[in-house]
Amino acid sequence: MRIFLTTGAVVAALLLTASPAAADTWHWGPVKSADGKGKVTNGKIVGTSAGLKITGRLYDATAGGSCSWVRFRYLTDQGKTVRKSYKNCKAGWRTVALRTGHVLSVEAQVCRGTSKGVGGHCSAYEGVWAQGG
Repeated sequence: MRIFLTTGAVVAALLLTASPAAADTWHWGPVKSADGKGKVTNGKIVGTSAGLKITGRLYDATAGGSCSWVRFRYLTDQGKTVRKSYKNCKAGWRTVALRTGHVLSVEAQVCRGTSKGVGGHCSAYEGVWAQGG
């Protein structure tokens, strides 16, 4: 009986030490559009084995034809620039999430526009994350 208890304790200890460490997490934002009617807040970045998961809450202050956009621009570890945009056309908040893969840097910009595209009132691109800080 004592052998089984000792073996069980050793197996449990091995399982605990082999479990993965907590993911690295960073925070970013807020970023506001030039006219102040759109913004992204509560930005969070989680590092995973597959790359980064970037989330935030996009706010639109108006309804009826206008939208807020957040545009991400990131540089992959292969040297390619990738752009991805998300919109919110309803007054209030919308959660946005971006999975990037392995990247060297990420920037975000908030703009105003319509449901079809960005129309202007853009903020400058702001740094969200960069390899090495």
